[in-house]
Amino acid sequence: MNKNVADDALRGLMGRRMPAWARCALVLAATAVFAVFAYHARYAKIDEFTGFRMEEMTRLIAGVLAALYALTVAVELHIGRKLNVGAQALLCVVVGLILLAKVSLFDYVSDDYDIFLSNWIYEYSQMGIKQGLGTYIGSDYTPPYLYLLLLISRVKNYPWQYLVKAVSMAFEVLLAYSVTQLAGLQVRGAGKRVVIFNLTLMLPTVVFNGAYWGQCDVIYTSLCLTALYMALQKKSARSMILFGMALSFKLQTVFFLPALLPLWLRKDIKLRHLALIPAAYMAMMIPAFWGGKSLHHALTVYTAQASTYNFMTVNGPSLYNFLPASMERDTLYTMFSGMAMALGMAMLAIVCLMVCLHREHITREGTLLTCLLVLGGVPFFLPKMHERYTFGADVLALAIAAYNPKRVWLPLLFGLSSYICYTAGLPGDAIFDLKWATVFQGAAVALTAAALYRSLNEEKAEAALAEVKA
Repeated sequence: MNKNVADDALRGLMGRRMPAWARCALVLAATAVFAVFAYHARYAKIDEFTGFRMEEMTRLIAGVLAALYALTVAVELHIGRKLNVGAQALLCVVVGLILLAKVSLFDYVSDDYDIFLSNWIYEYSQMGIKQGLGTYIGSDYTPPYLYLLLLISRVKNYPWQYLVKAVSMAFEVLLAYSVTQLAGLQVRGAGKRVVIFNLTLMLPTVVFNGAYWGQCDVIYTSLCLTALYMALQKKSARSMILFGMALSFKLQTVFFLPALLPLWLRKDIKLRHLALIPAAYMAMMIPAFWGGKSLHHALTVYTAQASTYNFMTVNGPSLYNFLPASMERDTLYTMFSGMAMALGMAMLAIVCLMVCLHREHITREGTLLTCLLVLGGVPFFLPKMHERYTFGADVLALAIAAYNPKRVWLPLLFGLSSYICYTAGLPGDAIFDLKWATVFQGAAVALTAAALYRSLNEEKAEAALAEVKA
C-alpha cells in the first residue's frame, strides 16, 4: 500500500497543539478574512449615503467589527489553548459566523434608540467633551453609560446605532468569558469550556438585547458575573470594585448583591471591603463631576428612575401577567403595588433565611444557586419589571447547568420565559401570551429553590456523615 505523505503530514499537523505565537498568527489571519466579509456586508443605513462618504463609513464599521472579532476569537482561543490545531481553526469559523449573524441585525432601530439614544448622541455631537460630561441630557441614565454615548458622538454624521450595538457586543465577550470562568470552577476540559463560551454568545436574549435592540444590560451583568467569579476566588477587594462599577451603570445590579451574604459566610469576601462598592461607584462619577454635574444628581439618579413606569409589569416574566387585562394599568398598580413590593422583599428574606440556616454548608454551587434564585425570583414578584431585568438569570443559569447537567432545565426555562417576553417588544405580537412566560419563570424559580435546598442539605448530610465516621 502506498502512503500518502501529504495527507499523513496534514493529519499530524491538525492533531497537534498550537503554540502561543501560532495562535497569534491565526488570530491575525482569521481577522483579515473576517474584515473582508465585514467590509462587503450590506449596511442599510450606510446605503443611504453615496460616494466617498459611503466608502469611508463602510471602512469604519468593518474596522470596528474586525477589532470585535479579533477580541472574541483571541479570548476563545485562549480558553481553548489546549485544543488541537484543527479545533482552533474551526473555532475561528464559528466565532465569525456568530458575529456575522449578529451584524445582520444591526439595521433594526429600536424605539429606545429612535426616541432617546439617537437624539442624545446628536446633541452630544454638538458639544465639546467637558460640556457633554456636564450636561443633563439623558439624565435618566447614570453618567458612565452616557460617557460611552459621548465617545460615540465624536464620530460625526454616522449611523450611530452600529457603534451603540458594537459596544454592547464588546461586553458580550466579557460576559461569555465570565460565564465560562464560573463554569470552569467545576468543569474541566477545554472543549467543554469553549462550548459554554459560544453558547453564551448565542443565547437568544443575549442576541436580542445587544445586536438587535442595542441595550446595555450586558454591561452591568458582565461586570457582576466577573465580580462573582473574583469573590469565589477569594479576591475580595477586586470583586467589590467590580460590583461598584456595575452599580454605576444599572440599578439592576442590586439583584446580584444578595450573593454577598453566602460569599461572606463562606469567608470568600471581607466585610471591610464592602466600602469599596460605594467608593467605586463614586469614582465612576468623577468625569461627570469634572464636567459640572452635581453630587445630588449622582446620588439620586436611581430614585428618579424608580418613579417611572408605574405599572405592575412592563412585559416582564412576572406573576402579575395573570391580573385582569381589562383593568387599567394605573388602577392595577395602585391596587397591588404595595402587595407586590412586600412579596418581593419576602422572597428575598426567605432566600437569606435558607442561607443563614445552613451557613456552614454553603458550597460554590450553593452560592451560585442563591444568586440565581434572587435574580429570577425577586423580579418575579416585584412590580415595574421589564423583560430585560432577568437577563442575569438567563446567563448565570447556563453556568450552573455546567455544574450539574441534570439542571439543564434551568437555562432552558429561564431563557424561554425571557424569549417570550422579548418577542412582546418586537414588531407584531408575542409568540405566546405572556402568561406562559410567567408559568415558565415560576417553574424555573421553583426548580432553582429546590436545587438550592438539596445542595444545602446534601452538604449538611455529608458533613454529619464525616463527623460520625471520625
